[in-house]
Amino acid sequence: MPKAKCKYWDKCYRKNREHLEKYLHPRCSSSQKPATSTNSSHSSSDTSDNSQQSSKTPLSSHQSSKTPQSSQQSSNTPQNSQQSSKTPQSSLQLNARSDVTKNSSSGGESSTTLEMGHRMKRPIKPLLEEDTQNRKKRRVTPPLKSDQWYFTKVAGHPNTYSEGVAVTFGDLLTLDGILKRSWQFTFMVDVDWLVEEHTAFAPYSTIVIFLGKKEAMTAKGNLDKAKLKAVFKDRYRNIKIVPVNLPIAFGTHHTKMMVLEFEETTRIVIHTGNLLFDDFNTKTQGVWVSPGCKKQLTSGTCSFKQYLLNYLESYKLPQTKELCEIISRLDMSSIKNVELVGSTPGSHTGSSFGYRRLKDLLSSRVDGHLVKPGWRIVANCSSIGSLGSSSDVWLDKFLSALQSTKHGGIERRALFQLVFPSSEMIRNSLEGYIGGGSVPYSIRTHLKQPWLRQHLCHWTSKEWGRSRVVPHIKSYCRLSPDMSRASWFLLTSANLSKAAWGTENKAQTNLLIRSYELGVLFVKDSPWELCKSSADPGLLLPYTLPPQSYSQTDKPWICDISYDQLDTHGNKWPVE
Repeated sequence: MPKAKCKYWDKCYRKNREHLEKYLHPRCSSSQKPATSTNSSHSSSDTSDNSQQSSKTPLSSHQSSKTPQSSQQSSNTPQNSQQSSKTPQSSLQLNARSDVTKNSSSGGESSTTLEMGHRMKRPIKPLLEEDTQNRKKRRVTPPLKSDQWYFTKVAGHPNTYSEGVAVTFGDLLTLDGILKRSWQFTFMVDVDWLVEEHTAFAPYSTIVIFLGKKEAMTAKGNLDKAKLKAVFKDRYRNIKIVPVNLPIAFGTHHTKMMVLEFEETTRIVIHTGNLLFDDFNTKTQGVWVSPGCKKQLTSGTCSFKQYLLNYLESYKLPQTKELCEIISRLDMSSIKNVELVGSTPGSHTGSSFGYRRLKDLLSSRVDGHLVKPGWRIVANCSSIGSLGSSSDVWLDKFLSALQSTKHGGIERRALFQLVFPSSEMIRNSLEGYIGGGSVPYSIRTHLKQPWLRQHLCHWTSKEWGRSRVVPHIKSYCRLSPDMSRASWFLLTSANLSKAAWGTENKAQTNLLIRSYELGVLFVKDSPWELCKSSADPGLLLPYTLPPQSYSQTDKPWICDISYDQLDTHGNKWPVE
């Protein structure tokens, strides 16, 4: 019986034997035999630290032996070297469906735009051979501080591996020994990739994935297909997908959080990436990791813990109820100088969610005597929602909340700068145009808010080697005039949109929020010193300071219009 053609064809990055044996690939369609004996991400050497016996079934019982790679391939080049990433793809055609910008107007992410990118040549291959061989070495992760956040490493680009400021997905799964259970909250997931990562780093863990109903249905379909094949049964046995109800139109389950249960400790991880290979290996992302929290001997709570419980209770699911019981028994007193800022769908009267939550925290924690006039607000995001025909429709109210302080009087409106990638940045990025599939800002929304252009600034990240790495990170902060300090910094899943942050009714009594979001706010009694290198002890900022405003000719990246200039990989971005 002939093999079915892999849906990703020459863009496919997977190396595991089961996939290569099941599907036909271009590198296997010639007279050459399938490279099923190459290094597998499920090699026994990758799981040697987890050799202890467990009653749970490993995610994969398949172990493949390693064989030397062909001398024709270099450990520093992608495996499929027969096809040059510089060759233009003249026959490329992308049909822009009507739902490409479905979520863009509300500041959400568009799965259709990502699908458009997958049809183009993959310029950055998955973990290169040297990365695969060093997986065990990468398990040795330096201690992570809870009053700092971290970048994700970009596969194949060592300049993004700055010591002490970057982690991989595998690092997170091995922070405290053997992982028992992995709770994942996300907007999008590649189940195969997620299983491969857990197989390599945490083979005895169970996985619980929370997704919006539409995305959960797609993930369940992929999971059911995998379970039909006997060879996949053990790999996928310990996975549960939980659909999350989205009661308000145009809302998404956009939260990115992990709760990692190790044998003796539990870690909370707040981050900005979807559970996709590209998000964790080819984009600029942010990750915050809590200290390892052990079970507490005495009753007690802290503001971080209490808010996390309140946020999870808003899901009203049996699975989150179980998770709340686990968290309620943890000692989180070691979490200092950070607070959670969440959004949940609904019409809220209090200040528990959305921008009212952020305003409430800033009003009680930021000293207005220290934050003097001239402190600017700088934000960066990967999508911009429909904000209205002028700034006073919504943005002014939002920025007013971000200027809140205690002991502070009425302050003049602060300078606002929005760091967002330009079309030239996307074109010249490491991924080229396909990287823009993760930055869904639509032309329809853009044309409705020309006033926003005065706030736009270029994405550059020279200090951290990420000026050409497409930013998917979202952050907000208040910077001093000399840009050496920040009164607070927020790392979050929330883009700049009404759906994420909420909008008040006419009576200003209720705040309507459409989406689930979650972020971590770095705030303390005095401003944070900023670090400009991995040797500095201060707080990270993802971009280079000062932000450079757009010139008259600069244009923001728009995902649903055509670009005819060739990108760094010889591709165009045609949209019909």
